[in-house]
Amino acid sequence: MRIIDKNTDFYDFYQNIYRDDSVTFDRSDSFLVTKEIMCDHLSERWFRFLDKQDPINFVLLQVCHTFWLFLAEITAKNSFGRPTEYKIELLKTWKNYHKERRMIVLDVIDFGYDADRLIHQDRYWSLYDKEKIIRRADTLTELIDHNDFKIRSSINRHTILKSGKGYETVKIDKHIPLLKACGIAELVDPLDIYLAFEEYFSLEKQAQERTESSGLTNDEKIGNHGFDTKTSFRGK
Repeated sequence: MRIIDKNTDFYDFYQNIYRDDSVTFDRSDSFLVTKEIMCDHLSERWFRFLDKQDPINFVLLQVCHTFWLFLAEITAKNSFGRPTEYKIELLKTWKNYHKERRMIVLDVIDFGYDADRLIHQDRYWSLYDKEKIIRRADTLTELIDHNDFKIRSSINRHTILKSGKGYETVKIDKHIPLLKACGIAELVDPLDIYLAFEEYFSLEKQAQERTESSGLTNDEKIGNHGFDTKTSFRGK
């Protein structure tokens, strides 16, 4: 797979090891997910009757049919209560070919009440229990496979401000997150994500070829498979 982008990410070096110019990843629409950007999307849940805030967030990454579920725990806030630091760890990685194929999706997600009560510290509506979350990672992935979750914040779009003519400021939206600076790169095998991207573009290419061939006549289909309609079949 060949990657076209002035920016780089942690898996790019594999394009020089597994050189294949038949698959091209135009990543010029990329932006770097910094820790500051990640913090903007993380938030704490407030429990008024407990007078506590829960620092745990779930982050879901999808590339093609491969998924990674992360646990992001806020560790520091500023004077306004905004997250400024966090630690992130990988809960589970898996493949699901029954879900919609996506190039790359990075979201902060929430689970419903039925899942929450399994990973709380007690039977009341309280803080998450990290050990329970780790033990029940398989249950959480099953909920994701069945779309039994909601997206709290999407990290698939970032607006960059650039200077235009005179004092004009131009807003440019970018849609492909680069992961090397937010802590995810240390937890994901770069070969796994490189191959997931390659699989995406290979499947997209196959799907396009099938679409282009759908309107062919029988003789054209025979010719596409290397046969001569005049000599290869009797009755011609």
